[in-house]
Parts: sequence; C-alpha cells; structure tokens
Amino acid sequence: MANPGNRDLQKVNELNFGTIVTAAGSTAAGIAKRRPVTVSLWVFGLLLAAFAKGFAVDTVSAESYSLGLRDAQEVSNKELQKALRHMRKAEDQYYSSKGWFWSCDDRCQKNYDKYNMARADVERVQKKVDQMMQDARREVGIWSVFGVREVRDRFWEAWQSGKDLAMRYTMFDALFMMIGGKEETLVSVLLKLAFQYAMNLTVGLISAFFFFMYHVYTLCVNYGEPMMSGFAFFLLVLVAAASLIGTYLMTVYGVVVGGGFFVLQQAAKHEALGGANHARPRQVQYRRPHYE
Repeated sequence: MANPGNRDLQKVNELNFGTIVTAAGSTAAGIAKRRPVTVSLWVFGLLLAAFAKGFAVDTVSAESYSLGLRDAQEVSNKELQKALRHMRKAEDQYYSSKGWFWSCDDRCQKNYDKYNMARADVERVQKKVDQMMQDARREVGIWSVFGVREVRDRFWEAWQSGKDLAMRYTMFDALFMMIGGKEETLVSVLLKLAFQYAMNLTVGLISAFFFFMYHVYTLCVNYGEPMMSGFAFFLLVLVAAASLIGTYLMTVYGVVVGGGFFVLQQAAKHEALGGANHARPRQVQYRRPHYE
C-alpha cells in the first residue's frame, strides 16, 4: 500500500521551477505576439538607455558651456551663500522678536521687513545663477553629450531616491509587524517583507519617475530647445526611463516570486518528509529465546 507521505512528497516534487519558467516563457511570447508595438517600444527604450550618449559639440561651444558653469558655480558659492546667511540671520531675529501668541510689535515688524528684503535678495541672486546656467546650457543644447549626461545624472538621482523611499517604508512595515504581536514563523515574516518591499519599490520608483520627467521638462526649457525638438527629446527619455524601470520591477517581482516559491517548496518537502516518517511503521526486532 502506498505511503501517504510519499504521495505528498511526489506532488511537491512535481512543482518545480521548470514549469514556472515554461509558463513565463509562454506568457512572454503571447504578449509579444499580441502587442508587438509595445514590446518594440520597450526594447527600443532599453537600447536608448544603454547606448544613447548624445551628440558631440564643437570646441568653442564646449568651452563656453564649461566657462558659464564655472561662473554660475562661483556666484552660487559666494554671492548666493552670503545672501542665504543674511536671510537666515534676519529670519532668526524676526522669530525671536515675536511676542506671545505670535504677536508682533513695531520692533518685530521692522525685523520682518528686514527678513523680506533678505529673502528678496536671495531670490534675485538665485535668478541670476539660473540665468547664467541657462545661457551656458543653450550653448550646447539638450541633445548634446552634456545635456544627455545631465539627464542621466538626474535619472539616477531619482532612481536612488525611489529605492531609499522603498527601504524606509519597508523598515516601517517591519516595525509594525513586530509591534503587532501576531505570532508567525520566520519564513512567513521574511516572505511578507519581501513582497512588501517589492510593492514599496514599485510606488517609490513610479513616484521618482514622474518627478524625473518633470525635471526633464525643465531641462528642455533651460537648454533652450524648440518646442518640437524638446518634445521629441522628452518622448525618447520617457520611453527609455519607463522601459528601464519596468524591466527592473519585473526582475524584482520575478526574484521575489521565485524565491518565495522555492522557500514554500522546501517547507512543503520538509512537511511531507515529516509526515512520511511519522506514517512509517516501526520495525520491531525479535530475539529468539536461547535455551540452554
């Protein structure tokens, strides 16, 4: 008679990664056949993200760009920082001169006027820096190696901010699980945290994607691109960024689901083996009596 534990173990062994890989491959092939335009755009976006470097510029434009950036950085380090220090000092004097329940007498009002003047000076210097940066950028254009490099830097900054956000949210989720007091096994807790991290990563990267695209729009304006040229650049960046983030998220979900399946499979095997050991009858050894 077949052992129930062995039957359970056989069922567990039938669930292997080959079945999942085959199903995933069939699903991917079906999607490629049903949506060829979407898949083509996705592949095109990955190629753009990997190989697009921008167009080279002449030496004069490159030197003008570098010189403009150095001048803007110098103004930012000296004049803007000095204006910011004055504004913070005026702000501290204003808030320290306030009375009870945020009342403000004549002395407080004078400090408030000084604070407004200092803030206006900061805005003036900031506009000066922005204008210098804009003039330098317009020397090369957004399609240049300098423009594409800056867009790439903004993308990886947004990428890192999205990952940091997901990590912080996952730490909070882990803390709430500990405070909840529900008794769970270590495996179930780790699986929940892994899936929760994937969800938080999705939210973080999608939010970072929208912020990044807004920065791309501002860069297109600051680089002085014409409307059609800037719109074309914006669409290409949109396709590349969406393809890269989508591929990364699909990989993360694949790893999480595959790892979770493997852990559950090992747990099921262990349980099946335990059941088989309990179901196996004990063999009793009999000794023949010895007669002298």
